[in-house]
Amino acid sequence: MEYRDFPKGAGRISTVGIGGSKLHAVSEKEMVEMVDFALESGFNTIDLAVETADVFPKVRKALEGRRDKFMLGLHLGLTFQEDGQYKRTREIGEVAGGFERQLAALGTDYADIGYIHYVDDIDDYNNVFASGTYAFALKLRRQGRIGKLGFASHRPDISRKFLEDCEFDLFMFSINPAYDLDPVTHNPLEEDLSSLNALSVAQERAELYRLAEKLGVGITVMKSLGAGRLLDDRTSPFKRALTIPQCIQYCLDRPAVLSCMVGISSVDELKGLAAYYNAGNAARDYSVIADMNLEGMQGRCVYCNHCLPCPSNIDIARVNKFLDLAQVGDKLAHQHYLNLEHKAGECVECASCEENCPFHVAVRDKMKEAQILFGH
Repeated sequence: MEYRDFPKGAGRISTVGIGGSKLHAVSEKEMVEMVDFALESGFNTIDLAVETADVFPKVRKALEGRRDKFMLGLHLGLTFQEDGQYKRTREIGEVAGGFERQLAALGTDYADIGYIHYVDDIDDYNNVFASGTYAFALKLRRQGRIGKLGFASHRPDISRKFLEDCEFDLFMFSINPAYDLDPVTHNPLEEDLSSLNALSVAQERAELYRLAEKLGVGITVMKSLGAGRLLDDRTSPFKRALTIPQCIQYCLDRPAVLSCMVGISSVDELKGLAAYYNAGNAARDYSVIADMNLEGMQGRCVYCNHCLPCPSNIDIARVNKFLDLAQVGDKLAHQHYLNLEHKAGECVECASCEENCPFHVAVRDKMKEAQILFGH
């Protein structure tokens, strides 16, 4: 097992941790077996951004007598409806109540890490402060009820704003080779401003990682395997599968990254993650991505946002990301899609996005797929 030190304060975190996205499918017995194996293997962190509330008592059972062996990550603004299904909220009463209920269900009085949950647009960013969520998070950290304070986002611009405006110890961010890809290959002397579309995707994300490192803010990674899409030739945007060791090593080589939180639902899947530590340098080598050229990726969305602007203000990259994740079984993607201000059904089929897309994605067809799958 390998560990990394938190930049601020004491503590070390295993470079691979258990993510919560698939824990709803795990029985109590399986949860105990997974935690047994995790403890034996040296994993020391579990993130609990989960789909259903019944995960928490199962984790409590699995952690009996060894709560102090694991760093638990809870999310402020993640709560559950009466039927136990996931709900995101910024109403401060629900934020506080949701946090307290999660602690009670876990049989503990503190979270090692507390993340302000899933902030992916500027209005929601502003609401984190207006609602009192950020002030509440700071209070919990002062009280010692949260050990380290973070936020979770998929957006580099929102993440940068948090880092520049606030006090955080770490943040959770989606990283993998496809998300970091820069599809723009232009002549730097090109006069056509449309081809110099401001900051490239790769550059913007790389600058975020360097800023976090400079400020001493760690990163925990979500979607390091692209919800499994990167591991299959048929679903990888590269049209070529990567391996778990390659994906994990790629993330761990980014500045400021502490740990990859990977969603699992069985001991066998956890053993697959543990195999990373026995993989040699050759097995971890991800340099193959340098040979994956644009021609091999035509028709696959890599969420680069070069399709924008959309006259209907649809965030096309996020719609496509949630569609892709939902199609490979990520249940939280459905709820995240419903939180979007503008849905795929608002597409007017003007095709301007397809004209801008460097990968020639059939965006209008993707919007129809999303509308059918998500119902909006």
